[in-house]
Amino acid sequence: MSPLRTLAAGLTVAVVAVLATALPASAHDQLVSSTPGDGERLAASPSSVSMTFSGELLVLDSDLTGAVVLVVDESGTDWVTGAVTVVGNTVTAELDPAMPVAGYQVRWQVVSEDGHPISGVIPFTVGDAAPMATASTGSPADDETTAATSSPATDQVADESGGAVRVLLVGLGGAAIAVLVFALLRFLRRPRTTDDL
Repeated sequence: MSPLRTLAAGLTVAVVAVLATALPASAHDQLVSSTPGDGERLAASPSSVSMTFSGELLVLDSDLTGAVVLVVDESGTDWVTGAVTVVGNTVTAELDPAMPVAGYQVRWQVVSEDGHPISGVIPFTVGDAAPMATASTGSPADDETTAATSSPATDQVADESGGAVRVLLVGLGGAAIAVLVFALLRFLRRPRTTDDL
């Protein structure tokens, strides 16, 4: 095999390795459905919220699921009463049955099947209340609210940038391996001289 063909074969292997790792890295799980649904108006307060995702979520251990669910009203009160449970691709949180007529937001964060955290916000209302406003007034509590209500698209962009760095590192590693293989083959296939004997 000529040196040029050897180098081309090595680079092909490196490209295949990069593509093979890049495709799974970009496939983050997504929220498929929720109860209550996005923007849903309920006649009475729900006993729980549940969310179903496109893939099985990671669970860190029995004491720390890796999932965070808050159900807050406009005053910032959290109405989740118990532990958040993760079973397969479903997250469930029990709610205080005394939730008043008001606008609410389900603010969630989970660990995707590929290890990336994903998050989002699901607004809903109980009774004839107006939907919850999300404007910040500049206070520290509101700054926390703004951070918690960042859109899933924003979180996705942050995850993708981390994935791009990983893909770049894998690509550089693959290229380095290709160069080493090329150098090794050149060494092994060099013409033998009397000095080698």
